[in-house]
Amino acid sequence: MTRYRKLHRVRFGILSYSSTMSYLLSVTSSTRGEQSWSNKLLSEFEKQFLEIHLGASIQSRFTGDIPHLDFAAQIAGRTPLEKHSPSDTAAFALSNELTDEVIGASALVVATPMYNWGPPSSLKAWIDRIINVKSFYKQTGQLADLPVTFIIASGGLYSEGENMKHDFLRPLLDECFTRIGVQDISFINCDPAGPLDRGMVAHDSPESAYIKAQKQIPQAVTRIR
Repeated sequence: MTRYRKLHRVRFGILSYSSTMSYLLSVTSSTRGEQSWSNKLLSEFEKQFLEIHLGASIQSRFTGDIPHLDFAAQIAGRTPLEKHSPSDTAAFALSNELTDEVIGASALVVATPMYNWGPPSSLKAWIDRIINVKSFYKQTGQLADLPVTFIIASGGLYSEGENMKHDFLRPLLDECFTRIGVQDISFINCDPAGPLDRGMVAHDSPESAYIKAQKQIPQAVTRIR
């Protein structure tokens, strides 16, 4: 039994249908490129998503390009838009763009490694940019129906067992996204990935974290309507 909330709603029926979705917002944080286990799983998630949601599109965002929140952007993000000065508008421009990407999406998937028991700083920068007056300080309920999937890869096993007490990534993601109104959250866990990197376990072995994570993808994808 996991301590993380399982908020996704299970739906039944025919899963091959024409999509009326706007787009899947696909966010990635790993700097390992094709060697990244979270990126590999994200590619499989996107593939299965497009197979089910005919005609849907994917909009991608790499958090490594996002600067950390400075003081001007922080203040602008807490100031009602109608009270923005020209300097506030300029400081809020990137946060506004990133927030609109989330608000406009029909589904969100975030693929990330765990760094030192928490998120990469670039992922935290993205989160800091999207929690603002448009998404949090003025609650509108506009994200209540947004299904969010987190794909997490970590060297050690943190999604279950005794190391869960050292996991500050999943609780942070759960807290941040439920606070902005998301009610549908699912985790795909690829851990421990360390043995894969060290060649101790073959990636296609039934015992590998990668294969176990792959098996979690279909349920995460088919819950999205």
